Amino acid sequence: MNADRVKLMSRALVVGCFLVFAAVIGRVAQLQFQPDEQLGDHVGLRQSVRFEEPLRGEIFDRRGRVIAATRFAKRVFVDPSRFADPPGEAIVVLAGVLGMDPGEVGQRIVSRMSANEAAALAATESGEDAKVIQYVSIGDPLDPDTAEQVRGLGLSGVHLEDVPVREYPAMEQLANLLGLVGTENSGLLGFERAFDTELTGERGEGAYVRDAKRRPLWIEPGTWKPATAGEDVRMSIDLELQRIAMEELHRGIMEADAAGGRLVMADPATGEVLAIVDLVRDIPGLIKMPMIPKDQKRVPGYELPVGRYDTINDPGDGLVHPALAKNRCVEHLYEPGSSFKPFIWAMITEMGLATPDEEFNTERGLWHTSYGRRIEDVTQRDVMTWREVLVNSSNIGMIKAAERLSFQQIHDKVLELGFGRPTRIGLPTESAGAVTSMKNWSKYTQTSIAFGHEVGVTPVQILRAFGAFARDDDLAGTIVDLRLTGVSPNEPAVAKRVFGPEVSMIVRGALVEVAAKAEANMANSLGESGWRYTMFGKSGTADVPVGPAPEGMKYPKARVGYFEDQYNSSFIAGAPFENPRLSLIVVIDDPGPERIRKRHHYGSWVAAPVARRVLERSLEYLGVEPDILPESDADSEEIELYN
Repeated sequence: MNADRVKLMSRALVVGCFLVFAAVIGRVAQLQFQPDEQLGDHVGLRQSVRFEEPLRGEIFDRRGRVIAATRFAKRVFVDPSRFADPPGEAIVVLAGVLGMDPGEVGQRIVSRMSANEAAALAATESGEDAKVIQYVSIGDPLDPDTAEQVRGLGLSGVHLEDVPVREYPAMEQLANLLGLVGTENSGLLGFERAFDTELTGERGEGAYVRDAKRRPLWIEPGTWKPATAGEDVRMSIDLELQRIAMEELHRGIMEADAAGGRLVMADPATGEVLAIVDLVRDIPGLIKMPMIPKDQKRVPGYELPVGRYDTINDPGDGLVHPALAKNRCVEHLYEPGSSFKPFIWAMITEMGLATPDEEFNTERGLWHTSYGRRIEDVTQRDVMTWREVLVNSSNIGMIKAAERLSFQQIHDKVLELGFGRPTRIGLPTESAGAVTSMKNWSKYTQTSIAFGHEVGVTPVQILRAFGAFARDDDLAGTIVDLRLTGVSPNEPAVAKRVFGPEVSMIVRGALVEVAAKAEANMANSLGESGWRYTMFGKSGTADVPVGPAPEGMKYPKARVGYFEDQYNSSFIAGAPFENPRLSLIVVIDDPGPERIRKRHHYGSWVAAPVARRVLERSLEYLGVEPDILPESDADSEEIELYN
């Protein structure tokens, strides 16, 4: 074979290969852009989309301590189309490693295998492609050791995937504030739901071409969009202050033999909530309020059982995850009793309808209103000045002064103080409270409101209003909304004036005397060094209302208003006197029968000690300089009270 012939054949071979290659490329292009009619229905079936879930943002307390964070863990998923057949032995082995019931694991896998068989049979009859189930998740995320054991089994169709796991290092302290993240990585309640938009992030995705075995072949350039992590959120809560509040509230509940307690603490200058605690105690033998269907007739002469009733009726009985339980600091209403008096007292004083030195006939502690309602005072005196009416918490004096107001005046002031509407604190289940409408306002309401009855408040509502007496200088008499996130320079607290500075400081001075009277009952709470910060505050004690029956039910007795001899006892306070750094509300739910028998169930006995101890420990933790000097150093130094 001569050289020319070799060259000719080589060239022909190259040209032939080029033509074949060009034909293949052309056919691929034709199939891609203008497929044959019989192939048109199958175009795109080799293309899949893969999603990448974003990393959820972390939650920190005000000092950067982790409250909630996300990590990734392995979770088992099964491809039923490739699982062992028959599956019995493989299911038992897999369930054993996972610590799950083989019946539960088997039901999830076998049901999908049966569905695949039915789909394959239907596809054979119709000539269409079968829609095969290739993914079934099994169980919860695994610890590393268990994941390694699953990997070592080598079971066909069993795989591991990375899934995000939400962890809560502060769950014990924050429980029903945090909420939880659901299966779709979205917040269900609490912080997780309130800040879900900021925390969620944006999902990533990309399209890829796969082969006949569903294995990725390539990704088209520019089609991949990576996931964007959610933003981190810094809360106003301080975990150390939360711990102090929990410890002291728990101690107060146990000392009072109470059914529960609530505590909210804030910075009155900014409205930042620093601690919020809700504790419920399990007391065996509590009586549930009887109820009957709404369409059932009541039995004449029916008498309610005698005993201690369940006044909280909390569903968190162990069947509900603590993070999904109600937060009574923002949801459950109570009548504030005498802790409401400073607001009415300040209003009357500012309007010039009474002066601090004006004397009121307080009837030696027992009086009947013009319409015959019996009113009693704990402190029984013939006469009190208007200032003493507040210090001694005289119901009679408050009612007589409130009669100088019109219904509209007092109703409007209660609304102006923020009662009857949510505080907008940020938690999605917050209650608006309860204020009687003008349509239903009566002389009975006017009497009741003067000493804190016939108004339903939440702890966060009354703490917000109390800020009027806990802010200084030109801001005295103003209130700010409470908030769960820190205040930034770009988002300052917006103040709303409800009282003038002068009357607000007069109230604060009187409340120092109120607190001093409560402190006289706290010998067992006084530390070796004595109190270091001047506290001002007001106690409140009110009967616990039964409340309306659930939908479709009613009480077997026509009139069921209040639980007999069961109370909500509270104390609202701030400290120190000059430039208050903290304000808080403590509610002790249903002090025990022995406390009531001794008449030691009042807010000044059961709630004030908790408030005092929390303020002392918290102010010391914050590094606030004491304003009460040891007796040896005090000499003639005294704090000036506004009279």
